[in-house]
Amino acid sequence: MQIEIRLFATFREFLPPGSSAFSFTRSYEEETTVARIVEELKLPGNIPKIIIVNGIHATRDRVLQDGDVVSIFPPVAGG
Repeated sequence: MQIEIRLFATFREFLPPGSSAFSFTRSYEEETTVARIVEELKLPGNIPKIIIVNGIHATRDRVLQDGDVVSIFPPVAGG
């Protein structure tokens, strides 16, 4: 199944080589979870993550489906 992964802000440094400015698409096995992707990308475990799947807030245990778009943000602040 094909999943698009989008990383934002400081997480962009974890994009694989050949990615666009903030995303890449890759094949994953059925039953892949967001947690597997986070681990595979080696996103720091000590940094909280905001996870959005297809525009809706999700948790790390979310099982992904073909065509899903996963967006991962570090905590952000601003004024």
